[in-house]
Amino acid sequence: MKLLYFSDNTSGHNQRFLQKLSEAGLDVWFLDPTCAVLPDGWLPESVHWIQPKQTLPRNSDPATFSSFLPQFLDLLKEIGPDLVHAGPIQTCGYVTALSGFHPWLLTSWGSDILLSAHSGPDWEQATRLSLSSADGFFCDCDTVRTTAKTFADLKDSRIVQLPWGIKKGVFDSVGILPSNEEYRREPNTFAFICTRSWEPLYGIDTLLQAFLQAYRTNSSLRLILVAGGSQAGMVREFIRAHGLEQVVHCPGPQPKEEMPKWFRAAAAYVSCAKSDGTSVSLLEAMATGLPVVVTDIPSNREWVVDDHNGWLAPAGSADQFADRLLRARRLSEEERQLFSQRNRSSVDLCADWDRNFPRLLRMYEELVHSSIHR
Repeated sequence: MKLLYFSDNTSGHNQRFLQKLSEAGLDVWFLDPTCAVLPDGWLPESVHWIQPKQTLPRNSDPATFSSFLPQFLDLLKEIGPDLVHAGPIQTCGYVTALSGFHPWLLTSWGSDILLSAHSGPDWEQATRLSLSSADGFFCDCDTVRTTAKTFADLKDSRIVQLPWGIKKGVFDSVGILPSNEEYRREPNTFAFICTRSWEPLYGIDTLLQAFLQAYRTNSSLRLILVAGGSQAGMVREFIRAHGLEQVVHCPGPQPKEEMPKWFRAAAAYVSCAKSDGTSVSLLEAMATGLPVVVTDIPSNREWVVDDHNGWLAPAGSADQFADRLLRARRLSEEERQLFSQRNRSSVDLCADWDRNFPRLLRMYEELVHSSIHR
């Protein structure tokens, strides 16, 4: 099967998808209309990269993305794919809908349907057109599935749902700490880790305020921020202004092979994201056995139950997040072990990437077969 994988970023999510698709023996072609040069070593072996003749700015609106349509039509003729897998909804999904190509599978990235779809009439129109045009729909959680159905009549037989999973055994509680020794566990301290990007969507401002409040109550707390982003200046200024240089560690973005070590270096995980589908970083933390503190939104409630395996706090509430951080610190060793066991078991049962991924491949086959039959 010749597959055109059409997306607007070179994230770790897309890299994982392309790797699995390549391993499945598909003839995979990757197109990102926002990327003129791929990061070194990012593209999995045997995946073909289509370099666009002209690129679009990241985070463009649907109207801007629609200008890519002529180039996309030419590429469809040149490549002749059996199937197009496209997303997010209002960007690459929208262009695919405008092209009239079939069969194609639309992927939601969570925030596209939960936030962007409500950004204005153009975004809503692009959302409805994409969902109505697609032959199949892929999502990662009940929240996205339910919301998508409010925009189009989606048949369950044409929906494949599975979490953006992780490979079993990669993240666990056994292993060594970061080899570069940038971070060391201090005796009698309790470190939270956050791996979300420093962007407005992920509430890094809320996290910093919450940590500051909690730290003023309990000086044993520490924070590891394994990320970067457009708000880097604000983050570093906040740390400097409040004298947190010795308790907030910012090693910067890390290679994916190093991430399990960083999770093991922490005692708990925190994310203040305002919107999410199934968060891979949350699953990674749970697989490591960490108690978690996350935003009280529907997608997180599919994984986290208050005082059972973690805590939920309202989006944007530094006070409430600070309270949950302190609750995590007060866990007894026995309670911590119980939380850890529950989180590892939940991920093993529901988020095994290798076990779940064949369901997507079966949807590919069904869509291509149905199209040939028609």
